Amino acid sequence: MLERDADAARLDTLAQYGLLDTPPERQFDAIVESARQHTNTPISTISLIDARRQWFKARLGLDSQEGPLSESFCAHAIESDAMLVVPDATQDARFRDFPNVTGGTAIRFYAGAPLKMRNGERIGTLCVVDVVPREGLDDEERAALEDLARRTVAAFELRRDLIESGHEPATTAADRRAWLTQASAYLAKAWAALDQVGATAPIAHLEQVIVDVDALRLASE
Repeated sequence: MLERDADAARLDTLAQYGLLDTPPERQFDAIVESARQHTNTPISTISLIDARRQWFKARLGLDSQEGPLSESFCAHAIESDAMLVVPDATQDARFRDFPNVTGGTAIRFYAGAPLKMRNGERIGTLCVVDVVPREGLDDEERAALEDLARRTVAAFELRRDLIESGHEPATTAADRRAWLTQASAYLAKAWAALDQVGATAPIAHLEQVIVDVDALRLASE
């Protein structure tokens, strides 16, 4: 009963974000590309765990858009707040008989950071996969994957806030211009706040972000 209740709570949370079966979006494609580059792995996905499947909001290195829960590493990864790392799936009793281990993708290494929403529910993972065994992730790789998972959650939370406020994510040129203008204003405030405390290193990075966002805004006009 407790397991069914937990699954129901997760599925209810997942439904609130309006993510399943939505088209690809550049911000999430960029996240999986960054995860793959930071960890030097051939495969990366943002996986969402539905009642009977895992569905990929973004993916690199995989052809399929979804897969059964019976073959899902990510369904195990969401059982804990900690990152799940599997050095060699053929040596792990939980996964060694999975079809995507014995054949198909031939998964060996897996690392998945749970996507924990602000209500505490874990609805999926940002994961990377390799077809050769690895000892694990080093500190820098682990930190990068965890940071990208937090960025994914932040983007999901923004989507939910937009839905609850009666707005949809930007889909038209006018919508994009409006959001970019708002982003520029927030970035300027962040720059001023950092300047007040003398945070020179973050300011240097933020200045480049401001330039990039302004260029996008001007290009959309």
